[in-house]
Amino acid sequence: MLAEREKIYLKAIRQRNYSLAVFTGLGIIISVLILACGMFMPKSQTHMLLTVSVSATGCTAGLWLREYRKLKTARLIVENQILHIRPAVISDSAGDAEKPEDAENIEMFVSYFGILLGTKIIKFNQDGIRLKAVEIGRDFISLTYGTDKRMQNTRLLRVAIDNGELEKIVERFRFETGIVPVIIN
Repeated sequence: MLAEREKIYLKAIRQRNYSLAVFTGLGIIISVLILACGMFMPKSQTHMLLTVSVSATGCTAGLWLREYRKLKTARLIVENQILHIRPAVISDSAGDAEKPEDAENIEMFVSYFGILLGTKIIKFNQDGIRLKAVEIGRDFISLTYGTDKRMQNTRLLRVAIDNGELEKIVERFRFETGIVPVIIN
């Protein structure tokens, strides 16, 4: 059973998915109505309205498909989580160092399939993106992932933990991902 906070993040993604599905359905209905009413309107108006309606419906359907894939990935991450940190403070090492007041405080779920940060998903071990390295310090976890051509590093700051808990986290990462995390003191 999913914890309450996990349900909140999945619910937000699910609501966007549902909204896009409704808009796609409405677009299909409108397109069919335009086609059916086409015999009562001039052909040029029918073609113009049908072109706009079908194009808009196609775009909405594409967004819906993308959001559905995001929902599936989010469920996969939450159901197979290795680590759950609350709250996580996000610091991206690619950009300038964030000031503490600019950092986000959200819950984070890490699994073999990626990271769920609120409603943001960072995928790895899917679609050619691989988890390459994990570094664990007393107050952070740094994950390096990407393809052979492009690598990214995300550092997730968290509350310091004791050695026993740190060893459990290292063992779970090793068991679940096959990557032995480097412990930095």
